[in-house]
Amino acid sequence: MISATNGSGKTTFFHSLVNLKAVDQGTVTFDQLPFDQHKHQVFYYETSDWLDQNMSGMDYLKLVKKLWHSDLEIDVEINFWKMTDYINLPIKKYSLGMKQRVLIAMYLISDADYLIMDEISNGLDEESRDKLFNRLRALTNQRNKCILLSSHYREETSTAIDHVLELKNETMTEIWQ
Repeated sequence: MISATNGSGKTTFFHSLVNLKAVDQGTVTFDQLPFDQHKHQVFYYETSDWLDQNMSGMDYLKLVKKLWHSDLEIDVEINFWKMTDYINLPIKKYSLGMKQRVLIAMYLISDADYLIMDEISNGLDEESRDKLFNRLRALTNQRNKCILLSSHYREETSTAIDHVLELKNETMTEIWQ
């Protein structure tokens, strides 16, 4: 988990990891390989604001499944996140919580080895946040996924995380393991 105050560079850091922003010095690698050689195993979608308002959640889940060559079943995520009633409606009809559940399902459907989640729990109620963090813990334990996330719910994330890194004054420091 990345811990930092708003405006301290978390999103910029995530952008640098996935080549949306060039790094000033050094290189970013995943398992000693540049991002370009690993991008099919990385999933990052900064915010539900990026969702096209005219597409449906189902459109996005099908797109992610296809682009990431996933074998996972979309219906499993739709049912788990209780999206059946709205998954085929255009995104413009969704509340923030509904958009976030679609976004989470996109991450999970990708089946990517690296999931980079920026404030993924924003807009979720407590029950949904608990489901999310329990699910993330299961992914890291059972499927060997690397999940990098930022969240304002540090206490709630404690069940899902192994390390806390603090970003402060442009320096990343491990503060909990």
